Amino acid sequence: MEFRFAPMTLSYAEEIETWSYDGHVRSILVGSYRTIYSQKGKMKGPGGCEGFVALDHKDRLAGLFEVSIADQDMEIGLALHPEKVGKGLGKSFVNQGIRFAVRHFGYTGDEIRLNVNIRNKPAVRVYEKAGFKVSSVRPRGRTG
Repeated sequence: MEFRFAPMTLSYAEEIETWSYDGHVRSILVGSYRTIYSQKGKMKGPGGCEGFVALDHKDRLAGLFEVSIADQDMEIGLALHPEKVGKGLGKSFVNQGIRFAVRHFGYTGDEIRLNVNIRNKPAVRVYEKAGFKVSSVRPRGRTG
């Protein structure tokens, strides 16, 4: 499946908020788009990232792709529509999103990072198939 990437809108963010998943991830948090838009009039996501949606060949919402670039590092965050999960689209979605982001931002760095909960085994498998390698594991939760 070929995806077309478009800028995030409030309407898309509201639709993504309705997504729910079985398993480790329950939902996608996109409330920061609404908050930042109401405060600053800009569509920015968590941590000020740039948000995009992936649309299928019928222009239906198929995924979320977020990008942050600092110095020479690109960090991505992504989610596939719950109805598309488990259909063999993950690797292609990740790679198409990366190609889009590299072109869109003119990214010339050599490192692309993402964060994933290591217990989210299906996502970890997709990212490894797309060429990512685990570089660090950090404990979650409270410390001290």
